[in-house]
Amino acid sequence: MVLYPSNGTGERILKLLKSTKEYGGPQSTDDICKSLGMTNRNARSILSRMCKSGKIERKEAGVYSAIGDKREYSKDMSHYNE
Repeated sequence: MVLYPSNGTGERILKLLKSTKEYGGPQSTDDICKSLGMTNRNARSILSRMCKSGKIERKEAGVYSAIGDKREYSKDMSHYNE
């Protein structure tokens, strides 16, 4: 299942990161690729541009979140292992 198929890629990423559902919150690049059905190369490029423009923030290497999101990234969350 691909989340938010009708939105632009940047909007889809932002919706995913801001979501309060079980699949929302801080995500690794691989998590975003799996959830949104995109290539790693495309995701990295878009994430980099979104960080530079202040739309999202980098929590740690390869992990991104919506600005001000205090949730912690966890590899053990069920949606990361699908």
